[in-house]
Amino acid sequence: MTAGPGDTLSTEDTKESAAGAQHGAKGKKQLRGDIEGLRAVAVGTVLLYHVGIPFMPGGFVGVDVFFVISGFLITSLLLREASKSGRISIADFYARRARRLLPAASVVLVFTAVVGWFVLSGQDRANLGTDVIAATFYVINWALAYRSVDYLAEDAAPSSLQHYWSLSVEEQFYVVWPLVIILGLFLARRTRARPKPLLFGLLSLIALASLVYSVLHTESDPATAYFYTTTRVWELAIGALLAFLVLRLTSLPRIAAEALAGIGLVMIVCSAFLLSSGTPWPSGWALLPTVGAALVIAGGCATQATVTARLLSIGPMVWIGGISYAIYLWHWPLIILTKAAWPEVRIRHLVVVGILSIVLAWLTKHLVEDPVRFHPGLSAKASRGLLFGAASMLVTALVGGAVWASVPKLDEAAPVDGATALVASPDADPWEVRQDVGAVTPTSGEVTPDPAVAPEDVPAYYDDECQIQPGDSEVDTTCVYGDPEGERTIALLGDSKMGQWFPAVVAIAEQEGWRVELYLKSACTFTHDSKEADCAEFGRNVSAHFDDEGAPDIALVSQGAPNGKTLREGSTAAVKELQDQGTDVVVLADSPRPGSEPVYTCVEENPEDFSRCAFPAKDEGRDGTGTPLLRDVAEATDAPFVDLNQWICPPGEQCPPVIGTTLVYRQGSHVTASYVRSLTPMLYRSLARLDLTERDSSQITVDDVP
Repeated sequence: MTAGPGDTLSTEDTKESAAGAQHGAKGKKQLRGDIEGLRAVAVGTVLLYHVGIPFMPGGFVGVDVFFVISGFLITSLLLREASKSGRISIADFYARRARRLLPAASVVLVFTAVVGWFVLSGQDRANLGTDVIAATFYVINWALAYRSVDYLAEDAAPSSLQHYWSLSVEEQFYVVWPLVIILGLFLARRTRARPKPLLFGLLSLIALASLVYSVLHTESDPATAYFYTTTRVWELAIGALLAFLVLRLTSLPRIAAEALAGIGLVMIVCSAFLLSSGTPWPSGWALLPTVGAALVIAGGCATQATVTARLLSIGPMVWIGGISYAIYLWHWPLIILTKAAWPEVRIRHLVVVGILSIVLAWLTKHLVEDPVRFHPGLSAKASRGLLFGAASMLVTALVGGAVWASVPKLDEAAPVDGATALVASPDADPWEVRQDVGAVTPTSGEVTPDPAVAPEDVPAYYDDECQIQPGDSEVDTTCVYGDPEGERTIALLGDSKMGQWFPAVVAIAEQEGWRVELYLKSACTFTHDSKEADCAEFGRNVSAHFDDEGAPDIALVSQGAPNGKTLREGSTAAVKELQDQGTDVVVLADSPRPGSEPVYTCVEENPEDFSRCAFPAKDEGRDGTGTPLLRDVAEATDAPFVDLNQWICPPGEQCPPVIGTTLVYRQGSHVTASYVRSLTPMLYRSLARLDLTERDSSQITVDDVP
């Protein structure tokens, strides 16, 4: 796809062309030393930050500097092509991008996939497989954005390919940006408008919209804002807009160029040293390094004789800048895989890893990048470059698929014993925990689910997006299960610690003919008052919904937040209001809380001795973090309090990781859906003893496991 012959830009003089920093054939490059040095600053700050150097808490701003540089150089190239030939060849553009980016990117992806398969845990291998595929097709930023707010991914290690998010943002921008230029040229021809001003205005609007969105989205949902393309477009656009001003900038007086470049470099350095991971990002704060980078480039358009340009153009800086792309690719996987293989690694060891990434980057550039990029056969025709790109992407995608396929898959219908194995006498009523607990808490053998896929063993309602995410407070009335026409309705109220009981509740509802409604919100207690405004608003919205549409017959309430006056009073008020509407409220204890290490990971790493993964039952162990608050709410409202934790952590000093043949924990203190299924008879009997079920407790057996 190309612009038509008449869609021309005015021809610029050679001075502008030189200021734009061209890249020609191998050995015939016209480089701007200050931009190469700026690349070195960008990758250096990122490398030092990721290695863990404490004096540079804002080193992540190097990525933002890269965005500006990339926006400037690529747009300069596109404008130069349009000016010289009167058209933009999309095929040529993407072929050049493929030859430039894919060789090194593919090598690092394959390396990471292979090494990661050996050193990462099962769940992290599964994430690695999907991340390789997502990175291959330049959409990993969206995958990471989803994972950043996935309440089920809190135990997941940082992705070995997390840094590919910025490459994805760039490439997504450059899928669209050439098309926008072509559209602008077409409109200019039709309207007889001047192409450059029209394109400049169009890009300015895009940049402004993205900046406003970035500020607003970072404020409302910072976890996803960091990875979204839409919150980053303005950073690339700053560099792109600068490319339109090159001719004007070449006429800057020396003193002005000196001031711009110097101020810009200071802004970047201050960003790296004064900002931190606690700074809302990208938001308006990102203007500091991005505008700084733009000022450095602007000053260099006028002259390369400024103090800043000469400093950035010294040999070592230019050398690092020349391999900065490969350094960026290599450093993060090496750091993450090293930490996975040797968890006790220290900063001094990671510094060595950082140096190794520089060595590998140099080798990659000379053995992989340049030979492919400047290969006469591949560069002769765009179709060859595109075919090479497609082949590279296919290979890495297949490697990622192989890694993903190597991880065991979850069998949601697998039979489980779990809690039922603890019953001393199945014919008794009530049931008691057997004395010889050790007989049903194995220390080795196969378990369900396989630890490698434990984080996937979640209630089915997650697939239906029936857990409200942070920042959202609207009630979803479509989350209905069981018998939608059932005469009685049971509602689940609280956070994911209430939601984890979903498999058992639905199984009971199917026996009783109940309608099941979900009012669950991540990390939010059912409350009318909370330090988190969206939690309190959601609770009030749920109560208002019950006022308008009718309250449920039964409500189960649970949560995992620690006790606090505001939350306790807000939850008490919410439960009382529900009771006043005629609802039978049952408060369910929070599940036991393991230590900081994920239990499923420990079980996977200790297949011959599960006992290493047991944790103390004292303190928050058997009670769980949220139980004290729940007890207080139950007492204040005279609501029945049901504690089934003896069936999750049986009497003793330690809470076992495996009971029967069932793995207990999937993520944090969340119980696997498989184990919750085994708890169905216990919950069923508890509700029966409260006269809330048709079946009598004696009619409920250990065989009533879905």
